[in-house]
Amino acid sequence: MSDIFVMIRNQDNSALTSIDGIAFITLLRQDGQVLAEELVDLIYADAGFDDLPTGEYTVIVKHEQVQPTEAIYDVIINAEDKVILLTFVYLEPERILLQIQASVESRL
Repeated sequence: MSDIFVMIRNQDNSALTSIDGIAFITLLRQDGQVLAEELVDLIYADAGFDDLPTGEYTVIVKHEQVQPTEAIYDVIINAEDKVILLTFVYLEPERILLQIQASVESRL
């Protein structure tokens, strides 16, 4: 089983937990069906989806006051005991998605 860990950061790599008091929402989708929905933690600006079997997934980060309002990243888990780290980076003053950074680490 593997994990997907999502972090929301601003341009200075600081946690971006909410905008105007509204938290970001993360969704995990597979084959068009939502498997899980998590509010981003209001201290660390992160969310996690644990113990996922191999397969293809889509991670969505939503917030009504950023552009785009939904940021989407496709993930393929093709090995056991991995942690996929996704960092969604926003330019905070303009509320625009700058980039999505992805990396993979071993869980062992």
